[in-house]
Parts: sequence; C-alpha cells; structure tokens
Amino acid sequence: MNEHDQNSPQGGPAAPPPPQGYAASSHGTPSPTYLVPSILVTIFCCQILGIVAIVFSAIAMSKNSSGEYEEAAKAAKTAKLWCWIGFGVGFVFIIGYSLLMVLGVFAGVASNP
Repeated sequence: MNEHDQNSPQGGPAAPPPPQGYAASSHGTPSPTYLVPSILVTIFCCQILGIVAIVFSAIAMSKNSSGEYEEAAKAAKTAKLWCWIGFGVGFVFIIGYSLLMVLGVFAGVASNP
C-alpha cells in the first residue's frame, strides 16, 4: 500500500476535491456557483443585479469550503436566479434602447424633406 491508499476509508485512492468554482450539493456532486455568469451579467447586462448574483456566488463558494453543502447549493441556486433576472433586464433594456434609436432615425429622416 502506498500513502495515497491509506488516506481513503476503503483502502483505495482518495477522491479528488471538487474543482474551484463549484459547490458540492447535498448529494455530494458538485454544482456550479455561477460566479463567471454573475461577472458577465455585471459587465454586459445589469450591474446592480449582477453584483447581487456575485454576492450569492461568493456565499456559495464560502459555504462549500466550510462544508455546508446544502447551504452552498441554495446560495448557488439564488445566484443563478439573479443571473437570469439581470440578463433579462439587460436584454429588455438593450432591445428597448435599440428600438428607440431606430425610431429616432426614422423620425429624423421623415421630418427632413
């Protein structure tokens, strides 16, 4: 037996830790903390709602590292929700702004003979 085999309870090799950026759910499988989508929503869509998503992503990562996997999964789910809300608000704003710009161009063209 080598030293790696002695670390696991069954005598086999120890399982690797979950990748960084993932929170283990209550079932022991990693679930994403949505940090990267939260940052992207903050940059490209809606800053305020993106910051809320980043905070919940950070909470999920913190809960995961302290072993509170159920709480980490809840915080990750909330971060995902805020990501989608921020994306939706940003998308509606961008479409509305683009529509107003197009209508403004048409109004300007129509008013000049």
